Amino acid sequence: MHKILIVDDDQSLTHALTVRLRAAGFHVDVSNSAYDATPMALHLRPDLMILDIDMPGYTGTEFHQCLQYSLRARNTPVIYLSGHDTEMNRRLAFEQGAATFLTKPYDAVHLIAAIHSAIEASPNPA
Repeated sequence: MHKILIVDDDQSLTHALTVRLRAAGFHVDVSNSAYDATPMALHLRPDLMILDIDMPGYTGTEFHQCLQYSLRARNTPVIYLSGHDTEMNRRLAFEQGAATFLTKPYDAVHLIAAIHSAIEASPNPA
């Protein structure tokens, strides 16, 4: 079972994502803060992370950038899921090494396909 870490400050969204992804056969952990997600990413070693870009205090791209300094987390695929679909946000996400960038509201079938694709393309598939 692949492990996914969702990092998004929208608790209703993370709850809905958790239900959908668990139904699709994934193990899901959630953090509603990028700051709190840092030790989770290092300890849990997820197979993939889903990140929001705009979060209070510590953005998804800042969190992703910090993970690049960790041997344990630097190759973890990341999917950005954001309600702020701007060219700058997309550029920042892909500069950090995003597997893909999806917008909110999201299509569950498309998201699950993107997750499978990103995990399969990962340099250390689980």
